[in-house]
Amino acid sequence: MSDDIISEEMQQLSDWLNTVCRMLSGVDSAALFKAEGSTGVIQCEWPETGALDDPARINAEEQVDLALAGNKTVVSYTGPDSQCIIAHPFVLSGGQQFVVVAIFADSNINPRNQISLLEWGVAWLRLLDRQHNQPQPQLNASASGLSSSPQFISKAADISVIGLVKSYRLSVLTVLILLALLFTLPVDKTVTAPVVMEGKVQRSLTVPVDSFIKRVAVKAGDRVKKGQLLVSLDDTELRLTLDQAVSDRAVADKKHRQALAKLDFSEASQYALDRDIATIDIRLIEQQLSRLELKAPISGQVISGDINRAVGSAVERGQTLFELAPVGDYRIILNVDETDIRYVQTGQQGEILLRGLGSQTHPIQIDIVSSIFSSEPGQRYYHAEAHLLSEPESRVRPGMEGSAHIVTGKQLLGAALFGPFYQWGREQLWKWWP
Repeated sequence: MSDDIISEEMQQLSDWLNTVCRMLSGVDSAALFKAEGSTGVIQCEWPETGALDDPARINAEEQVDLALAGNKTVVSYTGPDSQCIIAHPFVLSGGQQFVVVAIFADSNINPRNQISLLEWGVAWLRLLDRQHNQPQPQLNASASGLSSSPQFISKAADISVIGLVKSYRLSVLTVLILLALLFTLPVDKTVTAPVVMEGKVQRSLTVPVDSFIKRVAVKAGDRVKKGQLLVSLDDTELRLTLDQAVSDRAVADKKHRQALAKLDFSEASQYALDRDIATIDIRLIEQQLSRLELKAPISGQVISGDINRAVGSAVERGQTLFELAPVGDYRIILNVDETDIRYVQTGQQGEILLRGLGSQTHPIQIDIVSSIFSSEPGQRYYHAEAHLLSEPESRVRPGMEGSAHIVTGKQLLGAALFGPFYQWGREQLWKWWP
C-alpha cells in the first residue's frame, strides 16, 4: 500500500473521529487505536495530535487491551470524582479491528447514550468504508491512445468533478436519512441522579454526662460487635465520690453497731438510716461509672466519627461521638433534580455505579419518593430511597457515592438528545413572552 493511500485513510479516520466527538456530550479527549496482535496502536487523536498526556494514554491503552480481550465495550472510572473512559471495539471490511476511546471529564454522564452514539458512528464509518472499497472502472487498452489527448483529459476532468459532486450529494443524503432514522429509534428514558449508600439502620453513640474523653478504642471504618467497648470517659471525679460514699457507709455501720451495744436504739436507728443512704449512693455512682464506658449498641461498622485525636478534650451530654450501621443491610439515597422528580415512581428499576467499585454496576428498585428536598445555589433536589436487588459485594461500604440511572419509560432518541434544550427554550420563551 502506497504512502498516499495510507495518508488518505489516516485523514479519513481522523475526520470521522472529529465528527463523532462533536456528537458526544461532554467528551474531553478521544483517540482511535488499531489492533495489532493483542494490543492497540494509536492512529489519531482528538481534539489534536498529542491530546492524551502520558497518564491518560496509559489509562486508554489499558482499556483498549480489555476491550480487545473481551471483544466488548468497556466503561471504567479512574477513581472517585474522576474521568469516565469508554472503549468501544469494532471491525471494518478486510477484518481490520479498531477501538475508539472517549474520555469524559464528568463522571456523571450516561454511558448508555454515549455508547449508542458511538455505535451509530461506527455504522456510518462502515458504510463509508464499503463505498471507498468498491472497485473503480478501469480504462481498457484500446483507450490508452486517447488518454494523452487534451480533449480526453478535459472531458475526464469534467466527468470526475461531476462524479465527486454526485457522490458528495449522495453521501449527504445518506447521512441525513440515517440521522432521521436514528432520531426515531426508541430508547430507554432514564433519570440520572447522584446517590450515596447508607446503612438501613443507623445508631448514634452519644455522651450520657458532661465529662472528658479518657480513651478511644476504635476509629471510623472499623467493624465492631455488639457490646464492644468503643470509648471510655474520665471517671476520676466519680471514683472520688464513690470512695467517699464507701467510707461514709463504713462509718455509719460502725456507729450503728456501737449504738446497739449501748442499747441506744434511737441513735442506732439514725445510723442505720445513714448507712442505707450511703449504700444507695454507692449503687447510683456505680451505675454512672458503668455509663462512662460507651459500648456498641449493635454489631456493624463505624461509619462516622474520628475522635482519636480528641483524647483529653471535654464533651457535653448528648454529643454524638460515633455513628454505626450494620454491614450488608443498606439503603440508597438518590438526590433527584426537581425537573426529573415527576418521572420517578415507586417500583421503577435501574442501576447504580459506585465510583469506589470501578465499572461494576448494581441493580436497584425505588422504594420511596419523598417530598423532602435539599437546596443548593440554583438547584433543588428531592430525595428518593431505593434498595439493591442483588446481594451487595463485600467491598460495598456505607458512605460510598456514585450515580444512578432509573428507567422511567421509553422515548425517541431525538427527544433524549434534544429534549433538555427544548425544555430550556420553552422556559426562556415563557419568561420573555408578555
